[in-house]
Amino acid sequence: MKERKEKLGDKAKVSATILQAHLSWAEEKWGQAVAPRLGPLLDAEALALLNRPLAPTDQIVFRDLVRIARGIVTADGGDPDAIFEELGRHSARLNLGGAYKSFVPETPHRFFEQMNFLHRTFQNFGRSEYEKRGPRSGRIRLQDYAEYSPMFCISGRGYYEEALRMMRAPGPISVTETSCQCAGDDSCTFELSW
Repeated sequence: MKERKEKLGDKAKVSATILQAHLSWAEEKWGQAVAPRLGPLLDAEALALLNRPLAPTDQIVFRDLVRIARGIVTADGGDPDAIFEELGRHSARLNLGGAYKSFVPETPHRFFEQMNFLHRTFQNFGRSEYEKRGPRSGRIRLQDYAEYSPMFCISGRGYYEEALRMMRAPGPISVTETSCQCAGDDSCTFELSW
């Protein structure tokens, strides 16, 4: 894949529930040491998010989510891509828990079609389109992102994989990013199969 770049500003915002999921992952690993471990790695603006209560309806600056996720990776010391994927998986488990107790063949298609509408709930930038490609396959295209980060794409892949696992998709589950705005492509495109 081509070199991937990042574009961050101060207009793009995401739901605080994404940050809460990332911090929950860190808390499960480190206990109460999250703020002390992350504090020295963050700027004042990102650090302030660790020290104030966030409601699920709050939105935070996308740039701060990226900074905190990077801080988690640095503090953990593991492989960045593996940790970003795990942050996405944890977000799916936390935010979708109990929603899909039993799998029916059309559940993944319905879920990902609804993501087109939920996308606007979780972020104020870009748009999502889902296309059913076969009985057990589909394509997600994320487009028109004024701001972007490889971290978000990698954690998104983990989120989609875990969502399929939680729906008890029969598998094998595969989520592959075939194009990426971070690499100069028109969209971030994920091919899914289960």
